[in-house]
Amino acid sequence: MHESAFYTDSGEVIGAASATNTTSAHARDLFKTATQAKVFIDGDVADSTYHVELNAFKDFDGIGDADSNESDTQRDFLREAYVDAELKDVSMRIGKQQVVWGTADGMKLLDAINPTDYTEMAQNQMEDSRIPVWMINAETDLANGGNFQLVVSEPKSSVFAGLGKASAKGSTTHKADNADQGHAFKMKGVDSITGAVNGFLNIAPALGKVATFAFGGAHKTGQDSGVLETNYTGAGLTVWDYSNGNTFGTFGIQSGAALCVAANGNGQNNQVTNLCSTDTLDTTDPDATFEYMSAATFATFDTLGSISSEYRVTDPSGQNVGLRYKGATNNGINYSLNYMNGYDTNPSVDMHWEDGNGSKLYVGTTSSASTGTDGAADLGSTDANLTVRLYTTQALANAAAADTAYNKVDNSGGNPTLVFVESLNKIKQLGGSFDMGVETSALGPIVIRGEALYQKDVESPVIDRKKFGHGDLVGGLSMVEGDYFKYVAGVDITRLTNMMISLQFIQERNLDFIDETQSCHSEYGANCGRYTGDRATLHQSNGLQKAEKNKEFYSVFLSKPFGASGEHRWNNISMFEENGGRWNRFDIEYSINDDVQATAEVNSYFGDANTQFGQLSASNNIQVGVKYSF
Repeated sequence: MHESAFYTDSGEVIGAASATNTTSAHARDLFKTATQAKVFIDGDVADSTYHVELNAFKDFDGIGDADSNESDTQRDFLREAYVDAELKDVSMRIGKQQVVWGTADGMKLLDAINPTDYTEMAQNQMEDSRIPVWMINAETDLANGGNFQLVVSEPKSSVFAGLGKASAKGSTTHKADNADQGHAFKMKGVDSITGAVNGFLNIAPALGKVATFAFGGAHKTGQDSGVLETNYTGAGLTVWDYSNGNTFGTFGIQSGAALCVAANGNGQNNQVTNLCSTDTLDTTDPDATFEYMSAATFATFDTLGSISSEYRVTDPSGQNVGLRYKGATNNGINYSLNYMNGYDTNPSVDMHWEDGNGSKLYVGTTSSASTGTDGAADLGSTDANLTVRLYTTQALANAAAADTAYNKVDNSGGNPTLVFVESLNKIKQLGGSFDMGVETSALGPIVIRGEALYQKDVESPVIDRKKFGHGDLVGGLSMVEGDYFKYVAGVDITRLTNMMISLQFIQERNLDFIDETQSCHSEYGANCGRYTGDRATLHQSNGLQKAEKNKEFYSVFLSKPFGASGEHRWNNISMFEENGGRWNRFDIEYSINDDVQATAEVNSYFGDANTQFGQLSASNNIQVGVKYSF
């Protein structure tokens, strides 16, 4: 099989290369030229059968690891390998495989055992983007006509552009390590973590360079070799004071001013990260790091001096256990009850601080002038402004917040590292499905179907704008557990000579949604609240966007055979997202003969740039391919 894909529009993709040298998509530029060869091996051994699927893959225009075979993705060379056997009345399938529980169009709900490769969003068919994993799959039919299934599987993460790749500790930029720079389908929420321009992984060391410039590189107070301490003295100075003409405007954060030069100029960060505004400080509509950190004191910058960052990926231990009962009522309603105890396939990213020896550090804040370990008073610590410090124990950090103890980390422990840890969170899931046929005089037979899922302990990003505002990066963006209820209601009908029409309503309800206001100083800007962030779209460019408590989607799916004997088929799915996002995929399968099939596909993304689909408008594309089977 061969498939080529190219952009249909021009525009800047989300995974930009740098703040001044962005990566753009251009009409007719190729982003995929993939050749794929699948080999199926089937046979018998003893009283059992076996199946192996090999998948040789090469993409000559792929980005990073996506250009060839890659384990635990849809490009895995050993895609499936399992044995089917019978043990009394139990059917056993053991090995690497897929198990499908859900039937919703264009999304996954009950289908939660196998992870999914989203590096092309939902453009690929589910059977192709679904990632097979090693498992034991046992089923038995019961005397009442029902079916019981037990699945024990290895936990694996779904794949998203920009995640899943560890980096070395760095004090400059990680864009070459794991940012999937220029990727067509990198989303804003991921870009906020690993992006070369807006990712905290790269922003952190850039902040360290600013602090080094400001305080002469010493990670403790009382040093006066930096430009700020050399030129200005006094208490209470913050980014906001320093950037609004309040005596100290010469060193403001607007482009070309001293703090920006420290971050972006003189070869120190090669104009990569989005630290500085192009004009004066605007805390009411922030789009750069210093505008979010407007209440950060100079003493906080002293704490952040020469920091580095590191991205780690941890694999889960243990296994997933899933149970399903499938049955039917006497009046023709098919149903299932599903339970799973295991790991969420969507990864979470948590942050913490470590010293140079790898020991964890804890955040504390002080609001009055304190004496550091070097015996000198901190610059800028006043009652009006919180100052962030790092401590060797949680007890000392708590005491610092109460202004009763102080133990600032200094160079004896090495410069701190902001550590990002990507992992899978243990959750529980309980759900079910139903479908039933109804005969109508006007529309003929109709299938009514639905799925529902309750998820316990799902981690969601929570933004604390007040903590972020005074420079607490770990407290400003954290992962918090909560419960979700999701459901799909669908109707399927057939019209116009075998054209299937499927309509769906989808809702995701966050049962532990956070939306809190906080009282804070005007230096924090218009929003210093604490809220659940939108996992897909939160970004510096949109105020770290708040999620919807109840998020809704609508979909329309059409499928129709054509040709003399219905040997060809076209399909079209449109998904409409609350707040104006839209995705439409139109595809055609054309059988040239019994062995050769041509394919074509058009994907279009529309709507608000801060929606899940609308953010990908620069990634509109056409794909053409050919399949040869023998």
